[in-house]
Amino acid sequence: MRALALLPWLLAAALAQVQVAATTPILADLVRQVGGNRVAAVAVLPPGADPHTFEPTPSVAQALSQTRLLFANGLGLEPYLPKLQALLPKNAQVVLLGEGQPGLICGEDHAEEDHGYAVRYAERILEALAALDPGGRDLYRANLERFKKEVEALDRAYRACGLKGTKVVVQHDAFRYFARRYGLEVVGVLSQGGAQEVGSRSFLALLEKAKREGVRLVLAEPQFQGKALKTLAEAIGARVAVLYTDTLDARVRTYLDLLRHNLRALCP
Repeated sequence: MRALALLPWLLAAALAQVQVAATTPILADLVRQVGGNRVAAVAVLPPGADPHTFEPTPSVAQALSQTRLLFANGLGLEPYLPKLQALLPKNAQVVLLGEGQPGLICGEDHAEEDHGYAVRYAERILEALAALDPGGRDLYRANLERFKKEVEALDRAYRACGLKGTKVVVQHDAFRYFARRYGLEVVGVLSQGGAQEVGSRSFLALLEKAKREGVRLVLAEPQFQGKALKTLAEAIGARVAVLYTDTLDARVRTYLDLLRHNLRALCP
């Protein structure tokens, strides 16, 4: 009798054994949004890691040895991807979510910042999961529709903020999709890559330009909040908004959390 009582639990556990992985925490969360409890998704990169410099660890190799699908952005975001592919089982598939997406190239490779692209990625995730697990298609479709409705509601809230025409300076050149979608004008950038900030001459030129343009908002990321950004913001009397772009952490655990956090930061 006890074994019979455990049967539903064991069956549910078996259904959740679609083992997949994703390169970044955000992509892994998109997989979970679609896959729900039927899919076990792990992120290769730990939260807060730089996807451009990451090197696979032994624990990553162990996780990938059980993976049937690996979701990646592609488009050069993950230079370590060939190393990951070498760790996958022979029958595993790699799904490049960014490849072939119309209008995605915007001079930068941070695809997660445009909410429309997140939905496109989720749609491609659904097809890959359903091909691997046809019995879960209806569940995956229902989860996708729920996710789309939440993203669309947040998108409307962003548009209602009246961000169009707002001039900003950014710490790191990672907001092009966001700016394009909501009509922000990026006046200048304090760092062309990583934490390396511009030199003193370039900083002074940007400071003068920001004053002329009437910049009142500076955008930073949690991992990029250098001294130059704070100095510039104070000098021009601008507010600093810290936005999440291409990673998650203990404070912002899901993609929808990211959208809600950024909305509060921009429209307090």
